[in-house]
Amino acid sequence: MNFLPYTKTKAKLPLNTDFHSLPILLLYGGRSAEHEVSCISAIFIFEKLVEARFTVYPVYVAKNGLWYLQEVPSAAEENCIGNSCKVRFVQQDSEFFLEGERDKVPVKFVFPIIHGTNGEDGRLQGMLEFYQIPYAGCSALSSALCMDKWFMREIFKAAHLPQVEYAKLEKKQWEEKLSDIMEKFSYPVFVKPCNMGSSVGVSKVKEQSELKTAIEDAFRYDDHILIEQGVDPEEIEVSILGNFPDYKVSLPGKLLPNHEFYSYEAKYEDENGAHFEIPANLEESVRKEVQEMAKKAFAAVRGEGFARIDFFLEKQTNKLYLNEINTLPGFTPISMFPRLFEVSGISPSDLLSEIVALGYSRFEKQSTFVA
Repeated sequence: MNFLPYTKTKAKLPLNTDFHSLPILLLYGGRSAEHEVSCISAIFIFEKLVEARFTVYPVYVAKNGLWYLQEVPSAAEENCIGNSCKVRFVQQDSEFFLEGERDKVPVKFVFPIIHGTNGEDGRLQGMLEFYQIPYAGCSALSSALCMDKWFMREIFKAAHLPQVEYAKLEKKQWEEKLSDIMEKFSYPVFVKPCNMGSSVGVSKVKEQSELKTAIEDAFRYDDHILIEQGVDPEEIEVSILGNFPDYKVSLPGKLLPNHEFYSYEAKYEDENGAHFEIPANLEESVRKEVQEMAKKAFAAVRGEGFARIDFFLEKQTNKLYLNEINTLPGFTPISMFPRLFEVSGISPSDLLSEIVALGYSRFEKQSTFVA
């Protein structure tokens, strides 16, 4: 079903330069708790970028922060380090390179797929912007806003977008403030670290006796956490593509978890952790509401490039709540982000070509501004 009016982005490139001849540095791994997810995504992205005729240099960022240049990405750390060349980021005049004992490759465009801390929170994007290197995905600003669930919800609130009740809890003096905060909630509630993805550190709390353990677990990952009101929803997701304010939104998909909720275990450790309805069987009015709200949410954070946007559709009331924006969604063969665009008429290789073109296009636009 070709649902999207799909017009490819035209990036302005140097004279006599073929779009697909420009090398792409695929940066993956990283130092966060989502390291393994990043590796799986990188394997799929590499395969599809090569299929789209790009020259791709996979660079593995080890858990200790060292960078390794590879021929192909791998999910096994021993392969990533053992069959590769350690490299460092260097500048020569106005050009940037990755340089090692055996290899030296130019850095012309970066496709970051490092999930979580340091890769998804705007730090890596900010470094690339500082050095004026074009890259795929959301900007440093929108990445940072969406990585922190508290700030993201405050932006949604300012934009008058519907969401469940929520409250922030700081690690300092949380025990004294907890009873006052919990007065506006009823069980179940969800407890989440503010700065983690892939449901790391997230707990569903069904009664008061479980609350302290869930809070202490969330504080293992962050010094401020979020408490959210639980609802009985259908979980709806869409993929979004484009540079502000021109967005394409996929058909919605429905997530049907076989666990209490779509936990890290359900996502990555249990092959039967969930099943998906792609595209989702929704009323036309609900589908349009989801897609329009996705555009408003992405625009509210000045989103650019690509993202996945998640919603709750409450079963009893059919009320739609915005849940979150994931600015660096999983990109594996079974991930919702590429699958939703595929059923909407855009193949994974075309999708990645468009993401690269959007990154170049944004960079070219920013280059015209007075510093």
